[in-house]
Amino acid sequence: MVEYHHSGFDHYFITKGAVELTALDTGAFAGWARTGNTFKVFSMDEPATATVCRFFSAAFAPKSSHFFTSLSDECVLAKTYPAWTFEGEVFNVVNPAPDGTCETGTVPLYRLYNNGQGGAPGHRYTTSTDVRDQMVATGWIQEGNLPGLAVMCTAQ
Repeated sequence: MVEYHHSGFDHYFITKGAVELTALDTGAFAGWARTGNTFKVFSMDEPATATVCRFFSAAFAPKSSHFFTSLSDECVLAKTYPAWTFEGEVFNVVNPAPDGTCETGTVPLYRLYNNGQGGAPGHRYTTSTDVRDQMVATGWIQEGNLPGLAVMCTAQ
């Protein structure tokens, strides 16, 4: 997964899709630039993994937002919100233990929420504890269960 940032919106976006990567890198979606952060995910057919649902909302125009979840209950619930459009299943991860820790051989993925700062919801997904801590220091809320706080576990 490759991470992008829109400085005007202060929103983050992740993708691994070749078409989206090309569009973002060539400026087809103005304002987006690579952050330099990436992380690995599992393929859609990897056994013993969970599928990640992707949602999009333009209800906060001119800002837009994406949301990703590997929790089936959260995916089902998000599908009921009129402001969010289900875009599909996009990659696979391992779900963390109930205490937010990841099994050996996987990497914790943290989800941070901007708490509506800037007038629109936004999430950031990172495997970096430094990035996580910097975001929390600026008022973003870390989601996930203690003590591990991972919302997903990615490939090494």
